[in-house]
Amino acid sequence: MANLQVAVIGCGGRGRGHMKILSDFEDTDLVAVCDPVEAARDNAGDMFNVANRYDTIEALLDNETLDAIFVATPAHLNGEAALPCLARGVNTLLEKPPGMSVVETVGLRDTAKQTGAKGMVGWNRRFHPIIVQAKQQVKARGPVTQLVGEFHKSITGLARSGKFPEHLMDNMFLETPIHALDALRAIAEADVQEVHSVVQRTISDYKDVHAALILFDNGCVAQLIANYTTAARLERYEIHGRDISAYLEGVSHGTVFCDGTQHELTGAGTGGTVEQNRYFLDCVKSDSPVSFPAASLNEAVKTMQLAADILGGLR
Repeated sequence: MANLQVAVIGCGGRGRGHMKILSDFEDTDLVAVCDPVEAARDNAGDMFNVANRYDTIEALLDNETLDAIFVATPAHLNGEAALPCLARGVNTLLEKPPGMSVVETVGLRDTAKQTGAKGMVGWNRRFHPIIVQAKQQVKARGPVTQLVGEFHKSITGLARSGKFPEHLMDNMFLETPIHALDALRAIAEADVQEVHSVVQRTISDYKDVHAALILFDNGCVAQLIANYTTAARLERYEIHGRDISAYLEGVSHGTVFCDGTQHELTGAGTGGTVEQNRYFLDCVKSDSPVSFPAASLNEAVKTMQLAADILGGLR
């Protein structure tokens, strides 16, 4: 079988991360990059020896025959960039968030359904080696009973950087902490029954404190804590089950406690992105649907709806 012909839209750090992974896959040819900033696309093209470089998505789609596209644009542009790709019937993995609203995400899902394109969102914690190991060990003893997810950053530093537009600054929950929210959904493996939340603007003009209690319809209870009032990035999870608990610190290491013993979990250093990208490309090769544990566009709508419900708790 001929190698998959793949392009990447967005030549910043996240896009170059995907390019590195794709370049390492023996069955994949990275044939084109796209970015409106000439220096960014030339830097990426030179770095990964890609000759075909485009400044618009339309030019990319008009001139290339592609098996898949990876969208890694700034967070508020992901949905906008992915929509024409899906509309042309090109299989598309887009970075999170998949749009800035439930409505935008539904539009992506419906477009993909109409054209038959496969769509997947890059919530890579679903493939993160440590999270996967911890979940498997807890579930081997019975159902997951309770979860905790945390993701914190500094709104002060982000405001000072001027990196993001105002409408995203006030919804930074969708930019990074949504990783933790989606991870909780994936670990619980159930639909949401109840949501109770408090969201506040405390030390800034933007929503910077988020706390939610989520009840899933299988009885699992999850607590989500996400604030932008810290001075540093921090991410952690707890997974509790039948006489077993897993504590994951920074998703770089974790500890499982059960039967009076404890043992350490270590990952492969991939963060789940290698496994995620491999899964998506294997779906393309085999013409298989994107399904759990991956975040299909159906899954994406559910996570975005949960995010909207939490943000609805603004005080």
